[in-house]
Amino acid sequence: MKLFGKNDIEEKDIRNLNLVPRYGPVKPGYRQDLSSKRILEFAYLPDDEKVVLLGSMDGAYPYWISETDIGDIETNTAIVESLLHTDFSSFTARNGKISRKLEDRYRRRILVSDRDVTTPFGHGYAKEQPQYWSRFIAGDLCSYYKRLKTLCRERELEGRYLTFLRSYLQKLETETSSDPVKDYENKKVLMDLVRSEDYLLLSDNREIRDTYIRIQNVIGELYNAYMSIVR
Repeated sequence: MKLFGKNDIEEKDIRNLNLVPRYGPVKPGYRQDLSSKRILEFAYLPDDEKVVLLGSMDGAYPYWISETDIGDIETNTAIVESLLHTDFSSFTARNGKISRKLEDRYRRRILVSDRDVTTPFGHGYAKEQPQYWSRFIAGDLCSYYKRLKTLCRERELEGRYLTFLRSYLQKLETETSSDPVKDYENKKVLMDLVRSEDYLLLSDNREIRDTYIRIQNVIGELYNAYMSIVR
């Protein structure tokens, strides 16, 4: 069953772009009901100006993985059209190789369910026009990337923001309490601030990007220490 009715977008053979066969087919341990909901994930690869697209029912077993130019609207429209409407029967596991492909990337999800779509782009799409969602999403993937790159340049302050990031890193690495729970809680506001700036993963300034990744790793360590106690 198709999630929506057949659209009038010109068909384009994009089957060879699907990297799922490269990762090996896996039979999911539960039914993949693609008629009820689908998750589209995207991650930007700023060095190559590319976008990774993943399609799945719930994030666990991708039926589609591709890597294309961010500005190739026609190809990305065809891919999104397929992700939304094709009845996929071949899946792969979300293993280490796939996770590493998305590691340290700016990534978000697009949720599609019950003829509704939720995106991170800051606006919605008309529910009564699902036939246009594929082109809207492909166009927004490009315009959203450009907006984030502009946001990076504004935040970078011509490289001066690196000083702030290094200060954040130092504060997060400095123990405020011997109790990991208290230490985590003391740093939560700063961690929330830093998490809100993950667009810096798209920075053209490699030092800014690398420092931000180091901060993310420290936050992960703090969280794991916190959860090992409160769990």
